[in-house]
Amino acid sequence: MNEISNGNLLRSWKEVAAYLGCDARTCHRWEAKYGMPVHRAEAGGMRSPVFAYKTELDSWFRETFRNGHPEPESTIKARPWLKWAIGAGAVLLLAGAYFIFKDKSVRRQPADFKIEGSELVVLDENKRELWRRDTRLADLRPEAFYRKFFQVINKDEDNMLPELIMRDIDGDGDAEVLFAPKTKRDQTGEGTLLCYDRRGGERWSFPAGRELRCGGKTYSPDYRISGFLCHDLDGDGKMETIVESFQAPDWPCQLAVLNSDGKLVGEFWNSGYFREIAFHDLDGDGREELIVCGVNNEYRGGCLAVFDTRRISGCSPQTGEFACEGFEPGSMLYYITAPMSDVSATTESYVSGFRNLDVTNNGWIRATYSEGLRFEFDPALRCLQVLASNGFKAKHQNLVLEGRLTGDIDAAYLEMVRASVRYWDGAGWTAEPTMVKR
Repeated sequence: MNEISNGNLLRSWKEVAAYLGCDARTCHRWEAKYGMPVHRAEAGGMRSPVFAYKTELDSWFRETFRNGHPEPESTIKARPWLKWAIGAGAVLLLAGAYFIFKDKSVRRQPADFKIEGSELVVLDENKRELWRRDTRLADLRPEAFYRKFFQVINKDEDNMLPELIMRDIDGDGDAEVLFAPKTKRDQTGEGTLLCYDRRGGERWSFPAGRELRCGGKTYSPDYRISGFLCHDLDGDGKMETIVESFQAPDWPCQLAVLNSDGKLVGEFWNSGYFREIAFHDLDGDGREELIVCGVNNEYRGGCLAVFDTRRISGCSPQTGEFACEGFEPGSMLYYITAPMSDVSATTESYVSGFRNLDVTNNGWIRATYSEGLRFEFDPALRCLQVLASNGFKAKHQNLVLEGRLTGDIDAAYLEMVRASVRYWDGAGWTAEPTMVKR
């Protein structure tokens, strides 16, 4: 039984129409077409006075117009608040769905950084902080230093390889952060590569180097990471990390290859620093070779080594005090040395060395001394020519004017340097371009 004392009763078509927000004509039509619940006095005809209950009308309205029947145009026009409410509700529903979807599907990724004291602060692409980690190094190098070695090789600096990289190395769609802490004061605390996941959890760490005995002398495991690169060496969609480090403050140099989980899967030891890394398919078989350049301390000149990325092991060919114990011969495809320049010898430098490595547009390998001599090799690693930069010519000329050198930088000089390039054939050194024989 409906109560009539609580405002539930409507006593006329006018009150019914006002309650429903339409006109009386629409109410008549709804009664005839949709069975809208109105009541008449007992035995009254269609023109008799009517009454209705709000609760019945509410229930009928919900069932009728929410169950497949279109909302009558007259009602929407008569009740503009309903049209606004429907539109606003749709907007709110879509907005809510968007933000729910966005929160669940879009992950804020590491994209930038700050250095604040001893802390690495990782940011997303909108410069919002994601997380921070304390290196506990009171003299951690400042942000300006890491900016120079963030993601890219910087050929204008001595430390050319990156010291901080943000890339998806394991192929899961989220970027990892690889970070080599460096100090202002000295080379202590610089031998560990850290890998963090998107949220800042440490995935793995790699301690470079080890204790070695070379030429009767023991070298401590204090190593300094000079830089690293991430590259998919085997084409499996996951990045390997190639790390260059050297015994601080001396040598040897370790070239380490880590898989995406930080496991050491290859290493090569060189008696002298490596400086730069490049990747290029030299033999056209569809697989890139790994090319590294640097210096060889025993021969006091530049060195260039080429590896099949599937096997990187052993050590450089050395004798006497430069030969390290416990290693098999190196797995390199080529190992090449270039002579110490007369400019370096005259200025009493200990070695000359390759500092920059480039692959030219026609597929040549260009290795450049820090003084400015450029050695260009074809894909078969034949040394085609040696060129001298204007800077090298100026240094040479100044030494001539000082009476410390004689001669000019002419074609004969450059050919003499080119002819001094040597190749390791697996048993000895030769002037003939050759791969390492096994």
